[in-house]
Amino acid sequence: MIDALPDPGTQAGFAFYIGATALLTVLVKLAWDYWQAEDVEEVELIDLLEETTVEDGIEEGTVLDEIAEQHQGVIAPAAIEWETRTSRVGDQWTSTLYIADYPDYPKDGYLAELFELTDVEFDLTVHITPKSQQRARDELQRVADDLQADADLEQTVRSSYLQERAAEALSTYKSVENGSRVFDQGMFITVRAESRDQLREAVRTIRSRLREQPAGLSPKTAICKQDLALQAGAPIGPNPFGREATALGGAVGALLASPHNATILEDGGVEFGVHWKNQSPVVIDPFARENGYAMFTIGDPGSGKSFGAKQNFIRSIEQSEDRIGIILEPLNNWAGVAEALGGERITVGGEMGLNPLEIKPTPERVQRAMGEDASPYREKLDSVMSFLSNYFALRGISLGDRRTTLETAIEKAYARNGITDDIATHHNESPTMRDVLDILEEMVETPSEYVVRTDEEATKIREDATWLIDQLRPFAEDGRYENLGRETAFDLRDEKVIYLDLAQQEGSLGGSTSLIMQLLISLVYERAKETDKEVVFVIDEARYIMQDAASLEYLEIVFRHHRHHNLSIRLVTQTVDEFFQHPESEAIIDQCAIKQFHHLDGMDREWANEFGLNSAQMRFIQEAVPGNDRTGYSEALVGVDGEWRGIEVRAMEDETAVIDFDPKSHSRSDLPGQYGFSDRATGENVGSGSSD
Repeated sequence: MIDALPDPGTQAGFAFYIGATALLTVLVKLAWDYWQAEDVEEVELIDLLEETTVEDGIEEGTVLDEIAEQHQGVIAPAAIEWETRTSRVGDQWTSTLYIADYPDYPKDGYLAELFELTDVEFDLTVHITPKSQQRARDELQRVADDLQADADLEQTVRSSYLQERAAEALSTYKSVENGSRVFDQGMFITVRAESRDQLREAVRTIRSRLREQPAGLSPKTAICKQDLALQAGAPIGPNPFGREATALGGAVGALLASPHNATILEDGGVEFGVHWKNQSPVVIDPFARENGYAMFTIGDPGSGKSFGAKQNFIRSIEQSEDRIGIILEPLNNWAGVAEALGGERITVGGEMGLNPLEIKPTPERVQRAMGEDASPYREKLDSVMSFLSNYFALRGISLGDRRTTLETAIEKAYARNGITDDIATHHNESPTMRDVLDILEEMVETPSEYVVRTDEEATKIREDATWLIDQLRPFAEDGRYENLGRETAFDLRDEKVIYLDLAQQEGSLGGSTSLIMQLLISLVYERAKETDKEVVFVIDEARYIMQDAASLEYLEIVFRHHRHHNLSIRLVTQTVDEFFQHPESEAIIDQCAIKQFHHLDGMDREWANEFGLNSAQMRFIQEAVPGNDRTGYSEALVGVDGEWRGIEVRAMEDETAVIDFDPKSHSRSDLPGQYGFSDRATGENVGSGSSD
């Protein structure tokens, strides 16, 4: 048997023994693995983990898968449909334009008007590549020489044109010789919209802005090359489309100045915020508007509306020494700002007299601006009747035909004080509601003195006067509104900031709150006539006066004439529907030259159309970032004279300290800078205005 085995010394024998050894090794390995497999128990990894850990892992995996899908959607759409002039990228239609010709000498910020567009969604990409200076000089020299040679050879009228082009080329060459940098520049604009029709209109708008001055560009559609143009318009990456032009450093600088000009910078204004795209300041002067100085601010609770309104008020007051600030609000939310600014706090509903019948003389400068048919006296009569109509409406009582008797008593009260339609008589002391009650008493006793035609009128006059005395009883001494039956006890001329506090008005926001707010607006309007200073009048929670039809008629008059008295009324509210409940409220909103919207969930297509907003502006308001400590700002859309800007409302540290000041838990010494300091002589804490 052994003799049958091959000799290992031979080549065939050696190979045989090597193969046998390998086979034996494999058999032993298989036998060992089989034996070990019988002894080792297989365990699933999931069995070693706690059930909560497994569940958390499944949830995390689902979240990661969703994030991965979102990342894919952000980086690139699921599919793109290419057409001749357009493409469908995901759910949007796009069309990419390129610039074929540029002006020889572009103006600084020549694309500023393009960046001011808020109703078109577009991406602007500019590829700027430095060129070799030596190569650029050689190329420009060759172009200048060729143009000069053509101009010398041309014997027609075209010679002058070629001569001008040669001179321009020579000027460019000299600039490069003197050190101007040279670049290749390619510009692409990708316009986006939700439908073909919207895209067509958006492209038309973009083309118009690019062709008109100061841009003066020649935009072209990338026909049959939308794929390459869209790639060239990507935020990063090369320019596979081409179509580059030679540009000097000055032209590049003029281009880069464009985003910084898409803002509003008015002399004498205050900063409302910074442009949400380029962070340039948006500075607006409400008193520079030709159609009035009023404004409104609307936003959901927590949107940053109140913070922005307070910041704007502080900046407006501190911006000018010849400016008075007045705050009217019923929730005590502005007490800290008023205290920090050293304002005079007037508690309404206490003992301070407020006279609904008060009339102040109209300055000569205002009289010159008034129309011939304007009558401050008649306006005041309308104001008084509006106030009393609101008073009766809140009591659930109809004035009816007794209105004539009441109007007669009011006019008689003015006449006894010598006040007539003649503006020169408005310096006289104003009558009060108690004077009106005295006249009503005379009507009861001697009604014949007030008869116009027949004796039968006397009976009705006596009955009306008796009824009115009973209903106006609260204005008499010891009545509920006895302080409204006396002379007004505050003045605007002696204070920098006045806080009209309605927090104690019956301890609630119902009933007479709107009545008192209407009265205070009337008194501020009358006081504004007397001062030569500008008056900033903030009315927070404006919905309480906008929802009462009885008070809107006179309020509309105030808004129509406020600019004649350098009065800037600023409404702050949470909802938009109150502006469209009555024709008078719509007229009021038309008088607001400045409109500011913070985050507002209720801003839908219906309200956007009412305010003249397009879909992009509507979405901006719906998606605006509310104010919070994490972001450090809130977003808002501000409209000035029909132009809209998206802004970020940011506050400096000192401003935040003033806005957040709580007089209950802080002292004036906690305030920064001019708002709080100690008197070194007495050690007492004083503020920037009169102390309480």
